[in-house]
Amino acid sequence: MKKTTRILFTSWLVLSGSAGSPTPCIADTPVTLRPDVEITRATVKLSDLFTGVPAGIDRDIAQAPPPCKPALYDENVLTKLAKTYRLDWQESKESNRVTVSSACTRISSDMIRKEVVAKIKANSNAKKTNFEVVFDKRNLEVLLPTKDDQDFRLEAFSYDQSNKLFRATLTAQTPQGSYVLPITGRILVKRSIPVLARRLESGSIIGSNDLDWTDVPEERVSADIVTETSQLIGREVRHDMPEGDVVRSRDVIPPRLVQRGALVTMRIETPNILITAQGKAQQDGAEGETVRVINTQSNRLVEGIVVAPGVVEIRIAQKVALAE
Repeated sequence: MKKTTRILFTSWLVLSGSAGSPTPCIADTPVTLRPDVEITRATVKLSDLFTGVPAGIDRDIAQAPPPCKPALYDENVLTKLAKTYRLDWQESKESNRVTVSSACTRISSDMIRKEVVAKIKANSNAKKTNFEVVFDKRNLEVLLPTKDDQDFRLEAFSYDQSNKLFRATLTAQTPQGSYVLPITGRILVKRSIPVLARRLESGSIIGSNDLDWTDVPEERVSADIVTETSQLIGREVRHDMPEGDVVRSRDVIPPRLVQRGALVTMRIETPNILITAQGKAQQDGAEGETVRVINTQSNRLVEGIVVAPGVVEIRIAQKVALAE
């Protein structure tokens, strides 16, 4: 939102006094108010506020408002101006005010930030890395007195990769000449890492739809944080985890195909025969892990390798225990 400055009449008298006597040689000149006006000069003239002001009366009466910050000339100021310069102005029943704006082009901090990132990527191998730019000057914004879409450049750009600090000079051309602004700041290098897209309960198997991506500062990505989805999809969550959580290596385990206390199928398979029996798992087991199983018929304890959900392959040396 543009902030409008209300003009005090005392400032007019100071400037008009420096331009000569405020009393013109032509008196009682009939004038009317102009609509809101935009100027490109460095000063406001009497004719910017009133129509019909003769050239002999017209003069600079105030400095132009700063770019993008309009100045409001209300009824009190206009009345005193008309009296001082002997203008025949009749107040209207409608609006008795004029807003004067200087030509304005706004260069936002986001526009400057985009150019800083482009400079860094053009001079490094980190073209796919995400960067956050933090300027030393808060609320950085450049307001230029020009109506044209303003091109600007970052010159003398330097970036110290060790401490992540940069400096540059912003330059732009205006009707009043070159505009130059030193800019400094720091870079936060960010990495995209997977996070949970929804809450998962203990024992859940992570699927591709359970994951999302977020950017975090590189210094916050510790060695135990999982950074690739391939290291998560198909893994089992060891404990309840809320939405948005980063996943650490200790948070997931290979999916348990056999759970302690559950009934399993014990199996011995040879090229000529397949023998199966029922057992009760004495511990959890993922694929390829060795678990202890009690034969529910013989009550004998045997060991086997988890080969599928609820299936344990008994070692050949324990055929007898299975068959008993």
